[in-house]
Amino acid sequence: MKSDRIMPLAAAVLILTLVLLGLGGSAIADPQAPGTQVKATRQIKGPSAQVRTAGQMAAAAAGGRAAPATPPRPKPFLSRLDRATYKQLKTKAAVPGGRPTPDAPVSAAPQPPSTSTVSFAGVNADTAGYYPPDTHGAAGRDYFAEVTNTHLDIYQKAAPYTLILSLSTEAWLEATPGYFTSPRMIYDPVYDRWIFLVTQWRTPSDPAHQYLYLAVSLTADPTGDFYLYTLDVSDNSVSGNTHWDYPQLGHDRNAIIITGDFFDLNTGYYIDSRMFSVAKSLLYSGQAFDSPLFTGLDGTLAPPIVLDNNPYSFLAAADWYTDNNYVTLYALQGSGTSAPLLYTNYIQVPTFELPPYAVQPGTDQMLDTLDARFVNAGTQIGNSLFQVHTVEYSGLATPRFYEFDTLNNIIIQSGIFYGSATSNDFNASIAANRFKDVFVTWSSTDAPNNVNAQVRVAGRLHTDPPGVISNSSSLFGSATFLTGEPSEWDPFVQRWGDYAAVSLDPADPRGATAWIVNEYVLTGDLWGSRIGRFSLPVPNGATPAINFLLLLN
Repeated sequence: MKSDRIMPLAAAVLILTLVLLGLGGSAIADPQAPGTQVKATRQIKGPSAQVRTAGQMAAAAAGGRAAPATPPRPKPFLSRLDRATYKQLKTKAAVPGGRPTPDAPVSAAPQPPSTSTVSFAGVNADTAGYYPPDTHGAAGRDYFAEVTNTHLDIYQKAAPYTLILSLSTEAWLEATPGYFTSPRMIYDPVYDRWIFLVTQWRTPSDPAHQYLYLAVSLTADPTGDFYLYTLDVSDNSVSGNTHWDYPQLGHDRNAIIITGDFFDLNTGYYIDSRMFSVAKSLLYSGQAFDSPLFTGLDGTLAPPIVLDNNPYSFLAAADWYTDNNYVTLYALQGSGTSAPLLYTNYIQVPTFELPPYAVQPGTDQMLDTLDARFVNAGTQIGNSLFQVHTVEYSGLATPRFYEFDTLNNIIIQSGIFYGSATSNDFNASIAANRFKDVFVTWSSTDAPNNVNAQVRVAGRLHTDPPGVISNSSSLFGSATFLTGEPSEWDPFVQRWGDYAAVSLDPADPRGATAWIVNEYVLTGDLWGSRIGRFSLPVPNGATPAINFLLLLN
């Protein structure tokens, strides 16, 4: 009789575990009808990994290599558009048409967060060098890892939120000195691994090659040992000076997915976007790999963070240059195999245009808001893919989010969100949980109301009205405007971080908490970065408001 009672309980626990891990239940999509198949054209070869130990990293920090070895310098922004056309379209977009005050709260929507904060000094332009910072990072069970251009900073998530490791990328990876940009960091909660990706520009010591550096932790501790891979992404059949730009990083149950835009730096022309995937079974054991590389793809191509075991992983590109009322959707099958398949489909979306620059109060210097690309990984759960990008709306930069139906290639819901009727809002990133509750963060300025660049967050529950993200709140703002980090594209424009990041907290079993990292203005000449945490109401409504904790750095 005792065993008869135990077995049903064990079965129930197993079923619950499978559901939570996405291994069972209706979360798995039916097979996607293939579209046009894309053939892989090249290979990315990864030799067996080197091991970078915690002791080696500590020694690098103690040896004074926590700061970049080279002086600050700007990171160029590379777009499919030439500079003259880009500037013309950005200026054309800034024709105010007026937009309504943000949606009033509705009964099902979350309320604004509280105002209590905790803050401390941390990485900024003085520490990390280069501009803009390209703030990115992820939450693990006990740590938050922030990466900026050329820097890694690890914080404890619990009070007093101690900074426990701070290193330049060069020192952390023990890499050849050079110019590192566009870092990405994600956390795999199923296997408790950290995955880091950064691109390095060609160096005088090795001008014939360009490398991506990929690092995978051996444990859930980001200050511990890492497997290090150095990936040669040169393609000298195209040009002797090509560059893999704007790498993005996602993953599904079986593989890590890496994308990037490919440019010929001799001409400045965009060539294509590219993608490859690597089996976790190889990466997580430090083994060598040989992955098919798909070229000729639409860009900029954003991979997904997949929350279940869907046999397809969907990558999305909002390719304004080709067609501004469609999103390209790539279905990747067999991502963890030696012969993955890739299919192309399209989803019609409302027409979108490049966003205007963001106006700052008190200066004629504006902030760059990029070119309507998807700037970060989306979230995939079941047949849904969540994404967001910045578009023009009534003459202002405005984020628009989507929930795509990947089975039928249609939009389930879409909507815009912003800080005020007169704000410019841009560089939004999005994450969703297994209930399809949504978390977003973005940058915002509001010149008519004398508001300098601020970081905002908002969220929506799956029970909220479709297409609505309301009750946004400013997590932190800048005391001044930015004037000391000019763009090479326009003398009246300042470079701004090319993305921010929002990630689910794997320590919250409800999936109701997210962490963000974003940029603000430290002084008129220097950027700073900020880390925050905020929560949505639990599904039963027991928590009536968003609560958040800020770590200002």
